[in-house]
Amino acid sequence: MKLPSELHSLFWHCNAEVLDTETAKPQIILEVLARGSLHQIKLLYRIYDFNTVGQVFRADVKGNRTLPAPVVYLFSGLYLTAQEFE
Repeated sequence: MKLPSELHSLFWHCNAEVLDTETAKPQIILEVLARGSLHQIKLLYRIYDFNTVGQVFRADVKGNRTLPAPVVYLFSGLYLTAQEFE
């Protein structure tokens, strides 16, 4: 599935026209969480289910942590347990 045009502005660094929502799933989810507006985040949850977004979020937090700290704090209440947050 092609990336909705409402998200294209977040992907100025690449050709958003060719991004596929399945093959670029982690990149799309992380970019929208990090820099998206409320409207764009709501759209993200229409493209991907809650658990899919959570899996990508958790993998980022437990891995290289590319998300900015404020974003991690904001979404950790949804996706992390108290032990995982420490």
